[in-house]
Amino acid sequence: MSDSEHQGHEQTTSENPSTDKSTSSDARPSINKLVDKQRSHIDYLMRNIDKPIELPKSKKASIKPPPEIVLNVRGSSAGAGSSDFSIYRDLRRKENLRIKHMDAEAAEEGARNEFEKEADALKRRDEEKTAKKRAKRQKRRNKGKGKDEQ
Repeated sequence: MSDSEHQGHEQTTSENPSTDKSTSSDARPSINKLVDKQRSHIDYLMRNIDKPIELPKSKKASIKPPPEIVLNVRGSSAGAGSSDFSIYRDLRRKENLRIKHMDAEAAEEGARNEFEKEADALKRRDEEKTAKKRAKRQKRRNKGKGKDEQ
């Protein structure tokens, strides 16, 4: 390829808007922009290191409590209609889901309590071990200082 052909090729590519970098960055955010945004956010957090970070609260899935007033009460003379079984099945399904959710929450709470108890026991054991080793080091240092003074 000669120099004139090479120069001509450069001119055609710069005129083509599809290869221009500025138009492609408008379509979607550049990685550099996202990195810069994250860097500025981290810099902001590091400048205000004493300020507590507020994390968004996680929404726990909750099921509505059962209705206190049942609106579809039948009279004593009314017979079972065609929709009664469907209504009963739906109410039973909702109640079973509610009970299952309460059981899952209780199991999760029990597991959390058990974990905290084990973590506290491990922390206590580590602190006792550290205190014992600290006392041993202090004793060794004091013993060494006593020899230097004599």
